[in-house]
Amino acid sequence: MKSVGRARGATPPLTVGIYDEPELVVSGVEAMLARAGHVVDVVDVVEAEPRAVDVLLCDPVGRSVQLEAYLGAAAALTKAPLLVFTWSNSPSSVRRALDWGARGYLWKGTGRDGLAAAVQVVANGDVLAPERTRPTMPDGVAPLSVREAEVLDLICRGMSNLEIAEHLFVSVNSVKTYVRQIYQKIGVARRAQAVAWGLAHGF
Repeated sequence: MKSVGRARGATPPLTVGIYDEPELVVSGVEAMLARAGHVVDVVDVVEAEPRAVDVLLCDPVGRSVQLEAYLGAAAALTKAPLLVFTWSNSPSSVRRALDWGARGYLWKGTGRDGLAAAVQVVANGDVLAPERTRPTMPDGVAPLSVREAEVLDLICRGMSNLEIAEHLFVSVNSVKTYVRQIYQKIGVARRAQAVAWGLAHGF
């Protein structure tokens, strides 16, 4: 176990677990929390050694399994609330993580004070979410399914159908079907129009 700031007072430190990340990330989080002046223990949580922690940081985005399955595997290791800590700020990923039961969602580019505050918020039992987690849908437009919203979000990030298929672990034909459904619902005929519509509505 790596200890940070134990000499400060008698209050037991929070124990922050980090699941399925390289040593570089674990050490970086440890150093950031130390510089923020918080009394914490940072531990590496692996499947072979479940740990008692107060908050578990994990990154379910872009893994070889679906986001929900990854969060389920992480949650099985501890009763602590999950704080998703990822490079993706995709609205669909935020929604899926929070809908599944994650207690917080934080961008990995967040500074040390933001990270420390997020850990404390989640440890206190509150929910931490980006201000904008749900794209706006105009009146009269049929709502997109979770998967359609995710595909549109990836289109807006410049991904091709093949790249989207690989990212979501589905077939290219499935992606093409989702794209057709999206075009029909939002009333566009070309990819550039879909991107413009998506960016205008929070994707």
